[in-house]
Amino acid sequence: MSVTTLNPTAAPDSLQLSAAKRRFLALNRERLLRVQESLRPRQRAFLELLPLLFHVNHPLLPGYESKKTVSGVSDYTPTQASLDTAQRLFKGFDHRRRALRQYSVLAIYLMGSSGTVAYSESSDFDIWICHRPDLGDAQCEALRRKATAISAWAATLELEAHFFVMDVDAFRRGEHEALSHESSGGTQHHLLLEEFYRTGLLVAGRYPVWWLVPPEQEQNYDAYVQRLIHQRFIKDNECLDFGGLSRVPAGEFFGAALWQLYKAVASPYKSVLKILLMEAYAHEYPGVDLLARRYKKFIYAGTTDLDRLDPYLLMCTKVEEYLTARDEHERLELARRCFYFKVNERLSIADNPRRPDRKRELLRSLATEWHWDHSHLLMLDSRPTWKIHRVLEERKALVDELTHSYRLLSEFARQHSHDSPIDQADLNMLGRKLYAAFERKAGKIDIVNPGISTNLVESQLSFHQTGHGDQEGWLLYRGEVNEIQARRETPIKRARCLMELLTWCHFNKLIDTLTVLALYSPNSTLNPWEVRAVSECLQQLYPDAKLPDTGMDALQRAPQIHSASIFINLGIDPLSKLTRQGKQLTSNRTDALRYGGQWENLA
Repeated sequence: MSVTTLNPTAAPDSLQLSAAKRRFLALNRERLLRVQESLRPRQRAFLELLPLLFHVNHPLLPGYESKKTVSGVSDYTPTQASLDTAQRLFKGFDHRRRALRQYSVLAIYLMGSSGTVAYSESSDFDIWICHRPDLGDAQCEALRRKATAISAWAATLELEAHFFVMDVDAFRRGEHEALSHESSGGTQHHLLLEEFYRTGLLVAGRYPVWWLVPPEQEQNYDAYVQRLIHQRFIKDNECLDFGGLSRVPAGEFFGAALWQLYKAVASPYKSVLKILLMEAYAHEYPGVDLLARRYKKFIYAGTTDLDRLDPYLLMCTKVEEYLTARDEHERLELARRCFYFKVNERLSIADNPRRPDRKRELLRSLATEWHWDHSHLLMLDSRPTWKIHRVLEERKALVDELTHSYRLLSEFARQHSHDSPIDQADLNMLGRKLYAAFERKAGKIDIVNPGISTNLVESQLSFHQTGHGDQEGWLLYRGEVNEIQARRETPIKRARCLMELLTWCHFNKLIDTLTVLALYSPNSTLNPWEVRAVSECLQQLYPDAKLPDTGMDALQRAPQIHSASIFINLGIDPLSKLTRQGKQLTSNRTDALRYGGQWENLA
């Protein structure tokens, strides 16, 4: 058996590196064009002006904070088109070209689904603003305020933009922003870098030196980069070094899975795909075939087909390979469904022959390969109108999948606990968030529609009381279901009391003002008017079933009550003895806790 040892001191091939750089830049340019094409006309100004907003500090432009805010983007010159757009949108703006001695922003990158098959109108922008490492804390804070103001301007264009202001040197050392709703903290440094290398788009500034490290030299990344610098293949102000991908610590796969479980509370389909990718990576450990390396191999081999190099298609293919090898067909079908929903194209609607759509053509070829017929596509495309029974089935499939992957990856993490550099505080906070979101316990209201359907409102609901005393319970049915039909039908929900059912219906948005409420309660004095009154009261207390968002800092404290509401005597007549006798007690003493001459407690 022969063993081949790679030599990190071997002279780099200048022709190979030049060709690779040209391909990376060409692909970058084409994907940026695809991002622009996917935006509405008025939104295109955001991407066009993004580098200009950080290059100049003008009071008429979005993001202006003060004249002291640092500015200037390395290796960037505003195009005439961007200047014309700025002057058209912001009357009075005039750009005076001047050379800067120092550029505070070294590069601006888009990261994530931008320019991929998975980008849709509902997608957001994750933007890295890489600054000079010698900026002071006050200057960095001013840059963050500028980014926040630009995010607010993007919102007026109906775009969601999240900025991450970062020092590349600090990032390479493993320093990250604190854990937040948009930042994964230190739970996945190498995996975040891996995603950046295969999805990142250079908007302006310096390119990553990783582009110039051939795939076979990845294990010798640092030595090879030093060789490039020493032999002057690259200049100091030409590129940025975010670090290599020679290895990923085992603990990061579990940390990334936890982060995706946290994101799954709001976006389960996207998270399932990414967790399955972590599972596939962990299965290959320690010889992990990272998608970023696969992406780079294609480019160095001369591949320039954007569809074949699409980062989301690469991820879907990797997950398919993993699940097919394990003969797990139900999980594979769910993964494909997640990919289809993420792409967000309705293939049951015929293509427009006059307007060929690259994205639809690619997705249709996949659907054909997966043997999805028209009826299956119709079922998938009707997801926005799925009602509660179908949503409950889908939620169970998603939660089962998330739970399955979590168990596999947590077992993997225990086996490799020696190789886990993740901040334990970050893991604890994520664990608490998951506990709050997914743990099932008596009396807790489960939110069953995490971005599955857009409207669960029912035209009619039936509430049935069963049992007596300690055995009493309540059942909820869709539509008008009488006592005889209820023996054959499967209820949507069971609960110990009516209040729990009504609260569950309110927070899962099954009830609105037009929903007809049928009531079958042989053991109580309840009437439909009282049930409707409670439902309306819940709407007043919690309008549109929205709860205040809890920040990460709340997860560091013990649980506490934010608000409390008490509903007393629902379905109970405190003076039932008198009522049965046809009598009614009246008194001037109206305190319900000390009612009448006997000071009766009516609660």
